[in-house]
Amino acid sequence: MQIYVQGILDGACFLYALANAYKALTGKKVTREHWNRAVARLPEPAEFLGGSGATRLSYGEAVRHIDSTLDAFSDSGETFRVDQLDPAAGIVNLCRAVSSDSVVIFPYGGQTEFQHLSSHMVCGVAVSDGPPMRLHLACSFAFWSRYLKSGDYFERHHPDLGRWSNDSVQPDSEVVIAPNFRWKVTLGGPHS
Repeated sequence: MQIYVQGILDGACFLYALANAYKALTGKKVTREHWNRAVARLPEPAEFLGGSGATRLSYGEAVRHIDSTLDAFSDSGETFRVDQLDPAAGIVNLCRAVSSDSVVIFPYGGQTEFQHLSSHMVCGVAVSDGPPMRLHLACSFAFWSRYLKSGDYFERHHPDLGRWSNDSVQPDSEVVIAPNFRWKVTLGGPHS
């Protein structure tokens, strides 16, 4: 498997979305050492990891967590820029933000290609033009929801970007995205 699975290290989809962003952008694995360093930087790790996770964070707190977590995963010299996307940005806008040096991080609720979740944070890693157009997701929960439901699980490789996904969403989907929690993470930019 190429995508980090929620529950292997613990149960925080926000941190897994960032681990998957790091891997998608750098091609490098997040090691146990990286993960532990990131968890140690959480102001209240037990509450964050065992409770509501990112759902109760303010926008500023969430960005600080993104910066701190990506820094914990990074090797010397690696930098990332975090840009807030328009609060009205839909799936098409998120698709436009994905490139060879950027991914998108966002929480959603609703039906994707393979699952229906009420509140979950994912990393958008690739786009297929279609038909139909799809934003491909590295989802930390897809393994558990798909394998346990149907015994079926697979990951798609996107050779043009060298990235992996395990779920997707179409622009005309009824997925609801949290208005302020939409970020583009770019490799090589200064920290925001």
